[in-house]
Amino acid sequence: MIVLLFLLVLAALAGVLGLVLKIALVAVLVIVLTTMALAAIAWFAVRHQWRKIQLEANKNASTIDVGRPIRNDENQPLPGTRDDRY
Repeated sequence: MIVLLFLLVLAALAGVLGLVLKIALVAVLVIVLTTMALAAIAWFAVRHQWRKIQLEANKNASTIDVGRPIRNDENQPLPGTRDDRY
């Protein structure tokens, strides 16, 4: 911190303090914007993966294999393949 203050005092004595401050401001803004962009990309990637995991879990949890219907009573036949509802 003391080194930074010393460099600012030297820049002020040399008359280029404005230029040094502008360069420092640009460097800080680039670092902040880059960090924000990377955080946003990471957030969307994590959210996308989480949704894929949830969809996969729901798909696997909602299926029930029941197999072919079987009746023990021989007098009652299985329903036919014709749909009479319409």
